Amino acid sequence: MSTSRRHFLFTLVVITIPILLLALGEAALRVTGLFAPEPLLVDVPNSDGRLVGFNPFVGSRYFDASQTAVPMLTPEVFPRAKDPSAFRVLCLGESSTAGFPFDCQVPFPRQLRQILTEAYPDRRIEVLNAGMAAISSYVIVDLLPELLETSPDLVLVYTGHNEFYGVYGSATALPAGGNDAVVRASLAIQKTRIGQMLRRAVNLLRPSPAESTATEVLMQRVVGDQDIALGSPRYIRTMASFRMNLERIAEACAQRKIPLIFGTLVCNDRDQPPFRSTADTGNGTGPALRAALARGEQMLKAGNWHDAADAFAGAYRIDSTNAEGCYGVAGGLMMKGDTVAARRYFLEARDRDVIRFRASTEANRIIAAVAREKGAGLVDIADIMAARSTGRVIGREWMCDHLHPTPQGYYVMAAAYYVGIQRLHLLPPPDSLFRPRMAAYGVTALDWDIGLMKIFLMTHRWPFREEAVTLNDYVPIGDSMTAKIARDYLFEHNVWSRAHNAMAQECLRRGDFDGARREYEAIATYSPEDPWPFRMIADTYETEKNWTLRSAALREALRRPGPQGMLAYQLGLCEMHMGRTAKAIRAMAVAAEAPEFTSEERANARFHLAGLLSDIGQTKDAIGVLQTILRDDSTYVPAHKLLALLERTKP
Repeated sequence: MSTSRRHFLFTLVVITIPILLLALGEAALRVTGLFAPEPLLVDVPNSDGRLVGFNPFVGSRYFDASQTAVPMLTPEVFPRAKDPSAFRVLCLGESSTAGFPFDCQVPFPRQLRQILTEAYPDRRIEVLNAGMAAISSYVIVDLLPELLETSPDLVLVYTGHNEFYGVYGSATALPAGGNDAVVRASLAIQKTRIGQMLRRAVNLLRPSPAESTATEVLMQRVVGDQDIALGSPRYIRTMASFRMNLERIAEACAQRKIPLIFGTLVCNDRDQPPFRSTADTGNGTGPALRAALARGEQMLKAGNWHDAADAFAGAYRIDSTNAEGCYGVAGGLMMKGDTVAARRYFLEARDRDVIRFRASTEANRIIAAVAREKGAGLVDIADIMAARSTGRVIGREWMCDHLHPTPQGYYVMAAAYYVGIQRLHLLPPPDSLFRPRMAAYGVTALDWDIGLMKIFLMTHRWPFREEAVTLNDYVPIGDSMTAKIARDYLFEHNVWSRAHNAMAQECLRRGDFDGARREYEAIATYSPEDPWPFRMIADTYETEKNWTLRSAALREALRRPGPQGMLAYQLGLCEMHMGRTAKAIRAMAVAAEAPEFTSEERANARFHLAGLLSDIGQTKDAIGVLQTILRDDSTYVPAHKLLALLERTKP
C-alpha cells in the first residue's frame, strides 16, 4: 500500500471514529431519555391529546438559568388539529410581542384577536403569541420550523430591537453571536442531547454572577459592549445578520405558502435621552464638548430651554456624532416649534446612542426592504404611531419606557396589523356592524399599574438616569388601592384574574358598578371562553335591577362551554322579571334538564317552568312537569299545592 493511501486511510479513521462515537453517544442519550431539549409544544393535561400549548420553559434552550432569569413564553393553548374554519395567526418577536411589561390581555396579539373576533363573529379566531423577551432574530429563525408546524394561516413578525443585546446578539454578555456561521452551528448543536449535556456541564462550572446591587440590574448583565458606534464594523455586521435572518423567516414562510406581514419598529425617541454617547473624539475637543453638554444639562434643570438649546447646539458643532448633543438640539428645536428639524435630530440622537437597546432607523429600512423583496406584507407601525405623536416624534404618549408600548400603544399595533391583514385579502369583508374602536379592549387602571410598577425601579437604574427610589415612590395611575392590588399581584400571589377580581370587589364596595364591570371585562377579554366573568357582570346588573343588561350578560355566559343549568335558571328568572314569558320558558326548560343540577335544584327549575307554562294557559304541560317533580320527590310541597290548584281549574 502506498504511503499516500495509508495517510488517507489514517486520516479517514481519525475523522470517522470521533463522529461515530458522538453518534453512538447521541443515540444512547436518546434511548435513555437524558438531556432532552425543552420541547416547544406540550400536550395539555386531560385533553386526550386534542389540545397542545406552548411550553413556557422553552427559553431554557437558549438561556442559562444560573446566570440570568429565563424569559417565559406565553402558554398559548390551541387545538392540535386546526379546525378548517379557524383563522390562525402566529405572532413572532421579542418582549414587545410578548407584551412586556404588561400581562394577559394587553399585548398586541391579544388585542388583535379581539379585533378579529368582533370583525368576524362567525369565524373561530386564534392568535398565538410566540413572543419571548431578550431574544434576537436568530432564536426566532431557530424556533420557526417548529412554530410553523402549528399550521398558521398568517405569520406576523415584530423584531429587531435585540440584535445587539438579545441572546445570540452581537454584543451581549449572554451566549453571544457576531459570526453568522458560528451562531447557526451553535444553535444546531444545542438541539442535540450531547449539545445539551455539554452546555449543562459548562454552566455548572461557570461561576454564578454576583447579586444585583442598586446600580446593577438585568439590563446591565446582558450588555457585553457598551460602545457600538453607528457605522462601526460590529454595527455593520449586525445589520447584515439581521437582514439575513429576516430573509430566512420570509423564505421559510414562502416555502409553506404561508402569508407573512412584517411590522416596523417603534421606540421612545422624544422622551428618552440617549443612554450613552461616543467617547472623546481624540482631537482635543473632549473637554469643550463635556463643558457644553454640562451647561446644557444645567440650563435644562433650571427650566431655561433657550440657553440650553444654545449650549447643546454648541456641543453639536464641536462633535456632530455625539448623541447627547443631537438630543439637546432636537429638544430646543421642538420648543421653538420647528418640529420637522426636531424630528430629524431626535432620530439621529437615537441612531447615535452607542448602547443599542433601541433599534436604529436602518433596522426599519431593512424590514421594509426585505418585505418588498420577498413579497411579504408590511405594516409601517412606526409611521402610524409617529403620525399620532407630537411633532411626529414618538414619545411617552405611546411608550412606557425606551421601547415598550403602553396598553394604548399595543392596541395601535394590533389595529395596524388588522389593516395589514385586510390589505392581503386573507379574509372576506368584515361583519357589516363592525366598527374599529379607539381604545384598547379590557384594559383598566390596574393593568397600567401592574406594568408601570413592574418597570419602575428598572427605569431609575442603569442604563437610565439613576435615582435613589423605592416602590414607595411609585405614583399610581389608579389610586392607593389599585397600587396595593398591583403590588400584591407582582410580589405575592401572581394570579392576574385574582387581582382583577379583588379590584372589582373594591369597586363594588364603593358602589362603582361600572368600574367592577370593567375589571370583569378585562378577564373576559383574556379568557373569552370562560363564562365566569360574564356571570359576575350579570350579578352587578342584578344589584342595579337592570334586567335587560343582566339578560344580555347571562346570554353571553351561556355561549361559553361548561355547565349551563344555573345560568339558564338565572336567565329564566331574569326574563320573568321583564315579563318575557316565552323566553323565560325556553331558559327554564334548559335548566330543568341540566345534568349537573342536584335533585333540589332540578325540582326548583321545573317548578318555575310549570308556573310559567300555566301562566300562558298550557295547563296540561304544566301538570305534566309537576307530576315529574313529584315522581322524583313526593315530598315537594309547592308542587303538590300548584298541582292541586291546576287540577281544580283545568277545563
